[in-house]
Amino acid sequence: MKSGTKVDAVMSSPVLAVRPTDTVAHAKNLMLRHGVRRLVVLEKGEPVGILAMHDVAERLNRGAPEWRRRPIDQIPVARVMHKGVISASVGTDLNKAVKLMLNHDISSLVVVESGSVAGILTKTDIARYFSDNLHGQFRVATLMTPDPIVVNRGHSIARVVELMEEYGVARVVVVSGKRPVGIISEGDIGFARLEEPAQGTREREVRYIRRLERGDRPRARYVKHVAMLTAEDVMRQDPITIGTDLDAAEAAGLMLKHGISGLPVVENEGLVGILTKTDILKGVGRLSVQ
Repeated sequence: MKSGTKVDAVMSSPVLAVRPTDTVAHAKNLMLRHGVRRLVVLEKGEPVGILAMHDVAERLNRGAPEWRRRPIDQIPVARVMHKGVISASVGTDLNKAVKLMLNHDISSLVVVESGSVAGILTKTDIARYFSDNLHGQFRVATLMTPDPIVVNRGHSIARVVELMEEYGVARVVVVSGKRPVGIISEGDIGFARLEEPAQGTREREVRYIRRLERGDRPRARYVKHVAMLTAEDVMRQDPITIGTDLDAAEAAGLMLKHGISGLPVVENEGLVGILTKTDILKGVGRLSVQ
């Protein structure tokens, strides 16, 4: 890592922001328009939270039905934002900022100057720094996460979410045999859930028959609503893949070029790992302690 690199040389600025009272629909449109996955939430000029796409997916999935199924133009940002902000000053050494992100397991830092928001430092910013400045430091095999969580095309979105929560991951790889054919991130699920905001996730009716009592008593019918979406419905098809020997800085450049946060790693067309922006962040963190 270049000695003395400061946060303000790497951060993104100006910051895209919303207010707690703005709607989720407005926040979603802002993310789509500017191609970002997170927004700073400001109240009277002070940062009070971060809204990321995965927060929207998670909170709308877990929230109480009476508000979860309201149209997203009626749900305030305050309902789904991540409250509390970890910040750093513009003059903070980049290695200290990276350690903050790793220690708090967060994807961004709000950058402040004289009490005002000056920028935001995200994993994407770190990946850009890595791509531009750290060629020759690591091979993909050194940084990748081996044996990533996988699903097949027919797995339900509910099952995909369960796996993400169980293993604490932000994406899963969709495989056919051992070959990666798609990838699903929390953001992909979040946008899929919001496609039909008045109804939530698309559902279908399944009619069941049960026996009311023992013997030959009449049977009663009841209806259960189940989600229609499967992994194949929301996955990004034919993901870009990389080999274990590729320079990790080149891999980071591929993520930036294609606007993605994870690359399946293959050997002989079979999946052996995944390289994510979190892995890149950990790589920068490793350099900072050497």
